[in-house]
Amino acid sequence: MQLERCTKLRVPLSLQGRQADGAGVAALLSDPQLVLLQLLSGEQLEQQGAGVFLYTPRPLELPGIRLAPLVHFRAEWKAPLLAISLVNYQLPGLASLERKVKYHFRAELQQTDGDLLVRAEATLELASGEGGLGLPQPLLAFLGNRALGLIFGRLERRCRRNLPALTAPTNFF
Repeated sequence: MQLERCTKLRVPLSLQGRQADGAGVAALLSDPQLVLLQLLSGEQLEQQGAGVFLYTPRPLELPGIRLAPLVHFRAEWKAPLLAISLVNYQLPGLASLERKVKYHFRAELQQTDGDLLVRAEATLELASGEGGLGLPQPLLAFLGNRALGLIFGRLERRCRRNLPALTAPTNFF
């Protein structure tokens, strides 16, 4: 089963109370680590090479299980946009689940007239049937759509709340 979710939103940017100019926004977007730190709310982010970052979110505790994912992103500035894509992810201790759940993510941030246009898309592939997750198709669809909804809800909140902070004067000095 394959589920998809897309979003497109505009985030107004300002610098010292004025609309941010194109050069200022481009300068901010050309620093992928700065943007990722804002989007990932200061969670553990480590640059691993040119444009490749390891993100270690807080572990998720469930009864009898602890999920501590490791996520690798690639972020590249190619004027006029910053492209962020999921390279791979690991769920230590849950290799069998990794084979049954595939997640793909891509986002683009582009300056447009003092605003930031954010486009994101994700695909979640859930194995069903023989060798799958062992859940009925309607339940898999519900859980998958719920997971994508939570991911995109968080992404949209962080874009609206955190990305305008990129233009704070302290980031320029």
